[in-house]
Amino acid sequence: MDDPSEGRGSDQVDCWERFYRENKRPWRGIGKVSLDIPPGSKVLDIGCGNGKTTAALIKMGLDVTGLDFSPSAISHCISVFGDKAKFTIAECDRMPFSDNHFDAAVAVHILEHLNETQLKDTVKEISRVLAPGGLVFVRVFAVGDARSDGRDRNRRGNGIEYRYYSEDEMKSIFKDFELISSERKDETMRFGAVRVKTECLFRLPERL
Repeated sequence: MDDPSEGRGSDQVDCWERFYRENKRPWRGIGKVSLDIPPGSKVLDIGCGNGKTTAALIKMGLDVTGLDFSPSAISHCISVFGDKAKFTIAECDRMPFSDNHFDAAVAVHILEHLNETQLKDTVKEISRVLAPGGLVFVRVFAVGDARSDGRDRNRRGNGIEYRYYSEDEMKSIFKDFELISSERKDETMRFGAVRVKTECLFRLPERL
């Protein structure tokens, strides 16, 4: 297997690996995914992390594969889900799957951690591994989020890089896909801070 650190800056690999080692359940609550597909459909959870979105997909009766570049994250998911899903250690811009393999993909809070080249290559990989007509659900933190400090990108205290996207930017990034829906969601947190997210659903056009 390729070394995951080759695809992303080694400092970011180290930051994420440390993050998952120190936080067994970094994201709690119930994962929600707007994806209307039949039970048994093959779905790829890109950047599955500790499996919050994976759990929601399993509950929907889908055939789930989780992908993450963090060995600690994947080890945690395997211990929690067992054979209820499949898991792979790999970079999202170099996926070890055959063409047209999945009926759908989800990218929940992963694209905002990629640089320009990684983002471009990840979208190409999503297009490659999806079957014609396949869906991709995307959720990213948006411009105006409380943690953005008015900037479109920053680096948090844990060293992890973030970028914040508008709906128009997401539409441009997935310009070769058909847009099904797009929505900005504002959520007021317990102490008054407002988290802002962009959610989009795209469809890969049928190939001629």
